[in-house]
Amino acid sequence: MEVYRSFARVYDAFMASMPYERWANYIDKSLQLHGVKAGSLVLDLACGTGTMALLMAQKGYELIGIDASADMLSEAFNKMNEQEKVILFLNQTMQELELYGTVDAAYATCDSMNYLPTEDDFIAALKKVALYLNPGGIFIFDLKTESKYRQLGENTYHDSIKNASYIWRNHYDPATNINEYRVQFLFHNEEVFLEVHHQRAYSLDAALDMVKQSGLQLISVCDNYSDNPATDDSQRITFTVRKALQST
Repeated sequence: MEVYRSFARVYDAFMASMPYERWANYIDKSLQLHGVKAGSLVLDLACGTGTMALLMAQKGYELIGIDASADMLSEAFNKMNEQEKVILFLNQTMQELELYGTVDAAYATCDSMNYLPTEDDFIAALKKVALYLNPGGIFIFDLKTESKYRQLGENTYHDSIKNASYIWRNHYDPATNINEYRVQFLFHNEEVFLEVHHQRAYSLDAALDMVKQSGLQLISVCDNYSDNPATDDSQRITFTVRKALQST
């Protein structure tokens, strides 16, 4: 079953409480700290409906956004036109990233990397980012943690907006580290659809090992887009890594 199809129409409304601006401010500050200035070309991995890409464009960066969902990209394209920004959106997966040139930095927010189902997929995505980063380029990504998925556990959640509502049935299997959530949407015109999403919980040690295998260099591991170090109780961990400078 494909995901982020009909969901794309209501994604922004249901995700309105997400701290996108705080994430964008953190990424901007981190990029500036490591020499990536406004005007630099930045890649948004799994850009969804383009909210983060537009926020980063407003900060003066040039943006490329990739996403596996054509429906989400359609929403992103419409928002870009409304805000009169110029962003290149490409319909690609993280593991099969293919750009026409290199970028100065990249980021992946909102647990996008948790959608990579195996360590091989995760490493493949990291290696693709490393391939297209300029030497010294920065990659910032987050991961929802095992602690967070255990908290979600076996539960049912629901929410409503003006024209739609959903029921989210969550199941986390600690044996496989796979979190499944089955989301049934009801539009008020009585259209109903179901999406089944799977995310993978990766331990901190596993993530650090995969970064090493990809050839990227670790800069920091922080708690949820803050300057605080990650802990066992962290719900979301933010990684900052770098492509090595070429040796002379």
